[in-house]
Amino acid sequence: MEVELIQIARTFYPPTHSGGIAESPAGLLAHQRWDAAWDRAMDWKECDALIEAVQAAFPSHFAGRFIQPRMVACLYCILVLESSGPGSGRIRTRIVGAISVLAPVYLVYVTTEPVEAARRPARARISFVPQDSERPYASKLARLIEQHLGYRAFPLELADVPLPDIRVDFLHKEQPTLLTALFANRLEDLP
Repeated sequence: MEVELIQIARTFYPPTHSGGIAESPAGLLAHQRWDAAWDRAMDWKECDALIEAVQAAFPSHFAGRFIQPRMVACLYCILVLESSGPGSGRIRTRIVGAISVLAPVYLVYVTTEPVEAARRPARARISFVPQDSERPYASKLARLIEQHLGYRAFPLELADVPLPDIRVDFLHKEQPTLLTALFANRLEDLP
């Protein structure tokens, strides 16, 4: 699967040596493929059905979609759980399905943050291994993604595979990896 995913990433991003998109046929072609992938994703009926299924599966929790078109390489399906925290605070837990718009893979992870009414929320903690209390939600979300989209789980052991030969503009100066190229570089930055 590693070779297949690397090849997919190379299809949607220009080579590092190509200069600017307008100056390179390879860069222009990669940009056109990226735009076409996002055009398909914005009209993705299966994703609408997935969100409806998640909402039906978890009627007492907020479930929805978060999209950053053309800013990252994935859509997010988010299930929000809230619980009591220390003192009078609350804990917000998000079970997130990051769904690549470039490759038929998804990633389920969890973000947790304390929420206090008088303060701005703290930076979310991200985990790729759900806690026992989060596991049933994460497992159900993964099953729904597989049922509705036919996608498979992104193998976490491939997350840090470097892609030094491509340029991923939304990463700025960071070196791309399979995880960042097929999804995003700041998965915890959700609304």
